[in-house]
Amino acid sequence: MFSTILGQARPRHLLAAAFLSPALLFGLSSPASAADFGGNGNPATSCSNAYTVKSAPLVGSRGPTRGKVVGVLQLRWSWTCHGNWSRVVLYGNSGYSDTVNVEQIVESEGRRAGANDWIRPGSSGASSWTPFIRLANSQSTACVQAWASSDFNTLNYHTIGARVCA
Repeated sequence: MFSTILGQARPRHLLAAAFLSPALLFGLSSPASAADFGGNGNPATSCSNAYTVKSAPLVGSRGPTRGKVVGVLQLRWSWTCHGNWSRVVLYGNSGYSDTVNVEQIVESEGRRAGANDWIRPGSSGASSWTPFIRLANSQSTACVQAWASSDFNTLNYHTIGARVCA
């Protein structure tokens, strides 16, 4: 099965796996913040009273998730930090139990921030997010995009995704 996964993986997934392997050897359970880039900080600690500006469903394409909404991509905003960020929420009990590689990017005012996280939704679901981008103009258009990659309880590793702008 491992050779099947390698045969189907995109180069950036192989690179992510290469960085994750040492973490697994040392018993680290969550590499989330190590893969963040850009932005002005962590919205979980700096951006209170946040809300979703726009969202798009993440829809499965194969096996038990085919045609099912397994999560949502959200463009988030907070007046507290005057910033936008991307958040992916994967729903629990969505027909698969495997770890998911979530890659996401937020872009606005010529700047970009992103995250690459490995998460396991479990029965209660899970979420991951990018750093926020502080905006000079709250009316600036912001775009977020995300890719969720897993075998989703099938024989092949594959990717689903979404993009929204507001």
